[in-house]
Amino acid sequence: MFWALDYLCLLAIVVTAALTVLLRNLAASVLALSTMGVVLTASFVVLAAPDVALAEIVVGTVAMPVLYFVALGKLRTVIRENADLGEERGP
Repeated sequence: MFWALDYLCLLAIVVTAALTVLLRNLAASVLALSTMGVVLTASFVVLAAPDVALAEIVVGTVAMPVLYFVALGKLRTVIRENADLGEERGP
């Protein structure tokens, strides 16, 4: 039964990593990266490594996406057109 959870976590990690790279919207890409951190945390719990899971949830799920969002906020103040970020204009 546990091997099924391992393969499920592995599949979710691969899918979220692909989404992180392939999404054109940068905010959505950061959210996919954060989701990958959650899945990695779950896989570490399944693999009986709770200390690594705690580190991953702090760094991979919270700290790193917050830093990326701060960097995106700084970029938006410099770049005038949203099309340069790969985002579409709203109505």
